[in-house]
Amino acid sequence: MGATEIIISLIGGFFAGIINALAGFGSIITLAIYMDVIGIAGHLANATNRVNVLASSYVSGYTFYKNGKLDLTGGKWIITMVFLGSMVGVFMATQIDAAQFKQAFKYLLIPIFLLLLLNPKRFIEPDPNSAVNSPWKTMPLYFLIGIYAGFIQAGFGVLFLMIAVILSKYDLIRGNGLKIAIVSIYTTVIIVIFQLNGMIVWKAGIALAIGQAMGGYVAAKKMVKMQGANKYAYWLLILIVGAVIIKNFEPWTWFLS
Repeated sequence: MGATEIIISLIGGFFAGIINALAGFGSIITLAIYMDVIGIAGHLANATNRVNVLASSYVSGYTFYKNGKLDLTGGKWIITMVFLGSMVGVFMATQIDAAQFKQAFKYLLIPIFLLLLLNPKRFIEPDPNSAVNSPWKTMPLYFLIGIYAGFIQAGFGVLFLMIAVILSKYDLIRGNGLKIAIVSIYTTVIIVIFQLNGMIVWKAGIALAIGQAMGGYVAAKKMVKMQGANKYAYWLLILIVGAVIIKNFEPWTWFLS
């Protein structure tokens, strides 16, 4: 890595940390830097990406906790199910190559986007008087998104928040706090697994981690005090996921070919 790549990594990591703390999908930026700027193969970029994710999650999670927006006691069973699923997912991630990773990432974006568009009011303003779904109904869903998190990470925040807000009745801010804490827990173990498989490029990961930790701190500190943060975070999610789908499928080429 030269000076230019390091500067791009720091700046890109900063913005990725902001997006991750507010909504999720910051890994879109960091994966693009790893693969398109630094030139790391897709499956190794997926592994290395966990280094900066962990740094951002630690800093953001602590900031949410200090501001009273993080409740781990009430989310113990959620943490357990996501963690167990992530262990299955990381095993899958160690078995694929760069081309398989890119294809999986590309097509998993579409159902995420469609789910986000369904009844946005339920996502932005959850009904506090509606009944919380039984854990026995939501546990399988948290386990499944845990598999996704261990496998690819990018987009996990969107899936987690949809279930936590709509089914478990967290507001978007507290749901974000719990999401960040969960990511911190499973990513700590996943990094060890990827390292044992020789899949992490540490120099690139540390450069992005510094920038992403700074961005996560700034966003988390502002978000807990922001009026209407639920609405802003929702529309940010829509914008990010939509833009990434367009980038990956390049629909303009359909008319030029």
